[in-house]
Amino acid sequence: MKADFEKQIQDIFGTTDIEKLRQISEAAHNCDCMKKEQPAGKHASGRKNSFTEPQIARILALQDQGEKIASIAREYQVSRQTIYSQIRRAHHFSDDPDVKMRMNFMNHNDLCTTIDIDFRHEKIKIQNYTDKIIFRAFGVVTEPTWADFEYFLEDRCFPRTRDHAKDILREMGVPFYDPLLIIEKTKGYMAGDYQWILIVKKENG
Repeated sequence: MKADFEKQIQDIFGTTDIEKLRQISEAAHNCDCMKKEQPAGKHASGRKNSFTEPQIARILALQDQGEKIASIAREYQVSRQTIYSQIRRAHHFSDDPDVKMRMNFMNHNDLCTTIDIDFRHEKIKIQNYTDKIIFRAFGVVTEPTWADFEYFLEDRCFPRTRDHAKDILREMGVPFYDPLLIIEKTKGYMAGDYQWILIVKKENG
């Protein structure tokens, strides 16, 4: 009986040596632990998590609108920790130390254009994520100047010549007409379209 049992072990594991069997057991245990940890970082299908810039921008937009992290995680079929990690990733958007702010130009919750801003040197770098020119921040222009950027900002604000402009600014808590300060309050929403600006500030570290 014992001989039959040892033969079965030999056939299954290729050895009857106690030390080697112990190593096989430990390896199997470690493999099982790794499998248990994977779902938090993978989609339900088992595909490795790989969030695109438009997906990350949408996550930020949903969070900005008050959507709970748990709800966002369910939508993407990942753990809450994965969503938090993508939010952190969003705040480390550039290796350039002078680029400290990004604007996500959105249509509804769809990313149209990212604008990375270097205020020190008055330079911007953009990336378009839509083929629809009308939804892009700078239309057909792919290398906008600082003047283009200033025009874009003011175009997403109420006119500086508007009646009672001072009263509007006072209600906003903005000391003077500055398009960037206004957009930080209004998010660039304008009557007549569904586009808006989500400001992302770089985190240190």
